[in-house]
Amino acid sequence: MAEHPDLIHYRVLYGPPRHRALTDHLLQLLELRDPSSRHHGVKTLHIGMVEPTEALERFFVASETAAVVPLPSFHGAEGFDCGALLSREAAVGPVRSGRKACATARPVETIEAVRALPVRHN
Repeated sequence: MAEHPDLIHYRVLYGPPRHRALTDHLLQLLELRDPSSRHHGVKTLHIGMVEPTEALERFFVASETAAVVPLPSFHGAEGFDCGALLSREAAVGPVRSGRKACATARPVETIEAVRALPVRHN
């Protein structure tokens, strides 16, 4: 996001984070860009959380230029260290899904809201 200021970024959480690293990542996104900014004419950062709270930690990342689809870890059951990078053409579907998910998600778009998220250790 720092290198591509026009990039529209969607982050949808399905339930609260189970790992501090994801919370730290959300804070970094908010430090890079203010979700309320319309500097480029449109909102360029969308972060939201879909309930229910019993949902396993999952996430979705997409932009107009690419999408990342998480895969089961090759290194352990609890890891989120593997994924497939989709091209611009393949990212159209995930971008559409991200927009729909963000429209119904509870916004988590301030540093205070991210810090208030419970970090579940299951």
